[in-house]
Amino acid sequence: MIGAMFKLGEQKARPGVYVRWYNAGGYARYSRPLGVGAAVIKSNWGPVGKVFTVESGDEVKEKVGTGRGADLVREIFEGGAYFVQTVRIGTGGSPSSLTLMAGEDKSVELRTLYPTSREFSVTVREALDPSQKELLVFEGNRQVESITFEAGEDEAVTLVASVLAQSKYVTATATGTGTGVVAAVVNQSLTGGADPETVAEDYTDAYKHTETKFFDSITVDSEDPVIHASLHAFVRRKIREGYRMTMFVGEKPSVDFETRKSHAKAFNDFAVAYVGNGVQTTTGVLSGATAAARVLGMFISGSYKSSLTGNTITGGVGIEGEMTANEYNEAATNGMIVFALNSDGIPKIDYGINTLVSLGEDEDEGWKKLRRVRTRYELIDRITVKIDKAMSNNIDNNHDDRQFVCTLANGEIGQMIREGGLESGEMIVDPDTAPEGDSAWFKFDDLVDLDGLEKAYLAFGFQY
Repeated sequence: MIGAMFKLGEQKARPGVYVRWYNAGGYARYSRPLGVGAAVIKSNWGPVGKVFTVESGDEVKEKVGTGRGADLVREIFEGGAYFVQTVRIGTGGSPSSLTLMAGEDKSVELRTLYPTSREFSVTVREALDPSQKELLVFEGNRQVESITFEAGEDEAVTLVASVLAQSKYVTATATGTGTGVVAAVVNQSLTGGADPETVAEDYTDAYKHTETKFFDSITVDSEDPVIHASLHAFVRRKIREGYRMTMFVGEKPSVDFETRKSHAKAFNDFAVAYVGNGVQTTTGVLSGATAAARVLGMFISGSYKSSLTGNTITGGVGIEGEMTANEYNEAATNGMIVFALNSDGIPKIDYGINTLVSLGEDEDEGWKKLRRVRTRYELIDRITVKIDKAMSNNIDNNHDDRQFVCTLANGEIGQMIREGGLESGEMIVDPDTAPEGDSAWFKFDDLVDLDGLEKAYLAFGFQY
């Protein structure tokens, strides 16, 4: 057969034409997923102490319930997020329950899937099909689901099977012996439910549950500076481990301005964004944690070269916690994101900055801008992933293969220049540190990431 396969370096015994193929075109371009947030919250629904994914704003009530924690997750989606990795915190609590009789010696216990203070009730009735019955589940006066089960001699078994297969709100178990018909009930309440109790340490314990998931940025539903500090410690640890992430927190404008300013400045970290006032919207007021959640959603949903500066707030009608011109200046110099009105009277983000105020030895002014942090994260991820894939294919630590690594990295730099994220840059072998053994060192020359034009100085030379 013409065209049999050969291995590199192999010599065949017989004359003929032999073939092999190899990768001559590099590796697929890496792109960070967009719009993935994380939230650690108190809520009245959902699994406790586990991470679960909410995939749209329409799923918030079904998966998270109601209350402040649910509002925070909803605001992340309002900002534009695609997914939110969510952790419900707390200890204890109890599901609500109800026992339905199914004959003299048998019963079915209905229990909510999670510990909750939500108030559910059920109705059991005949269905239009005489061979079927219905279990209707209500929250307040609103029906949330309808479950059909087979009517007959042993309805307890068929009801339990149908509930386990269909319900998003309750589970069921049958107890007792014999067979029987499930008794009809109307708006019978499930009782005894309670939400888990929460303390500050529950937030610290919950952060670890997010470590199995990818996300761009994380927040909490608390305005407590102690909880903010614990989240900051978690984010710093993850960055040291190689995860590139940010966090968004906020405090209500009812807190004294000097206190808010000092809290923002105290973070002094390019990975931390602090929101210091709020926005009045058509559906309510965003301030503190919910304002931070909205800005987080806006930040993670844009491209890596998008700036938050000047972005308007969808649904915004006014500023909660109006500030003087001097306070706006102080916010800008102390790492505090605040809202202001644009020329059309619509609330906007005044300045897309993080809390970095005093530069460290390895930091430049660019790290103070959220856009440039995102661009730098993008560049680092693209190049590290590309080089890691190349190294997994057993390249050598010689001159040619080191130049090959540089070519891969510079291809990504060139692509980001064409995309408008970088102005210039080149990766080279570090001339000051010679390669040795299995190690090689590289550095970047003239690496300049772009910022937006956000300050224009106009000099009008009028003449009489």
